Amino acid sequence: MMKIFSAAISIFLFITAVNGQTAADLAKKYHHREVYEVQPGVQMTPQFDSSGVVCEMQVEQAHFGANGAEFSDGIDERKIYPIIDQLVPVPERGLKLNTIEECGGICQTTREYENVTIKILSVGHTRLVTIKWRNRSCE
Repeated sequence: MMKIFSAAISIFLFITAVNGQTAADLAKKYHHREVYEVQPGVQMTPQFDSSGVVCEMQVEQAHFGANGAEFSDGIDERKIYPIIDQLVPVPERGLKLNTIEECGGICQTTREYENVTIKILSVGHTRLVTIKWRNRSCE
């Protein structure tokens, strides 16, 4: 009896392992996010408002590449401003309102415009850029 039970469990585990997880299985368990590669090694993750329009973007160094985990210092500061210009061109930002720089080991630069707020978080190289539209609500 024990052998039959052990065999049944083994077959069940084998079938489960062979079938794997599908996109539908993962979608049932986890919230789905889209990630875009805006430059090699740099990814952007958008959030959308209820009408499907982008309300926030996070830009960061890709953590995984073709050869597995990527361990780097972040995005080179010289690359970050052209990426920001590409994602939210100057005319779309509106009038520049304010710039705030705060440093204490980690530096954060906040640039406020009429239409967007851009935050750049850095420790040496840029770690994270957040672009948030002021007139759109992320849900």
